[in-house]
Amino acid sequence: MKLLAVFIAAAAAFSAPRSQTRSSPAPRSVLALRGGGGEPSEAMLQATFACNRLYASCLAEANAEVAMLRKTVAAGEDLSGFGAKADAVLADAEDKFSAGTPAGDADVAQLYADKKEELSEAVLTSIEPAFVKALAALKETALESFKAQAVGQDDLANAASAAEAAFVKGAKVCVPAKAGWGYKAERASLVAVIDAIKSQSKKASAVKQQAQQQMSTAMNYLQLQSQQMQQIQAQYAGGQGGKWSLGAAYRPPDTNINLSGSYQQGRGNLQLWMVPDEGAALLGPNGFTNGVGPANLGLSMNVHL
Repeated sequence: MKLLAVFIAAAAAFSAPRSQTRSSPAPRSVLALRGGGGEPSEAMLQATFACNRLYASCLAEANAEVAMLRKTVAAGEDLSGFGAKADAVLADAEDKFSAGTPAGDADVAQLYADKKEELSEAVLTSIEPAFVKALAALKETALESFKAQAVGQDDLANAASAAEAAFVKGAKVCVPAKAGWGYKAERASLVAVIDAIKSQSKKASAVKQQAQQQMSTAMNYLQLQSQQMQQIQAQYAGGQGGKWSLGAAYRPPDTNINLSGSYQQGRGNLQLWMVPDEGAALLGPNGFTNGVGPANLGLSMNVHL
């Protein structure tokens, strides 16, 4: 008997929730599937289908035009018209969507308005990677221009200002009017790279100037040492050499022997050599005793004032 009572109580407890579930109202989504009060109208379903189809068509055409923009950036072509082209792609997609929007009640109009806004965001999302690459290309061009202008210059301020101005000018025309994008981060990155190059250039210039100063000091020291050596040599020779010099040459009669001597800056020099007797005709039969002439005597004297 006790076992039968427990079974009856369990059966009652199991049947109670089922009766409550049946009595509770069905969810709105379930009613819509069953054709209840939450189901959208046939006209609204057709409008949604037509709106999605128009959206997909306009987005596909816009993506094809965006692909052309990406090729332009990848090929390194002129980017001055990037922003205008991006605006044209977006405006063309919006115009085509607006042209396909039917006249209807407020719900249908709101459906198409929301979808048009979604289309604009999707087109801009497709354009954004090309915009980022365009800014990177402008930054690289500005850096190359800065490096070219910086060659051989100690002051790089003008070259840095020119490179930054060129980047800003190009970036402004790359921003689509309806995008709300900016180039602040890319500009800051460009300035940071230029500042790093300027810092390295200043260090190199300082090292070069220091090396030149050391070379000049060494040359002055060597010149001073040379002057001191000349003074020591003059003192060792018996005094500082004068500003005059003397030289003489002699050829003994009937010989081909030449003697020459010189005196310059406190030093004497004597040379002896033999030459053919090309001046014998001028000496006469008795040689040197016949007289003194250019054939047997040479004399030179220089005086420095």
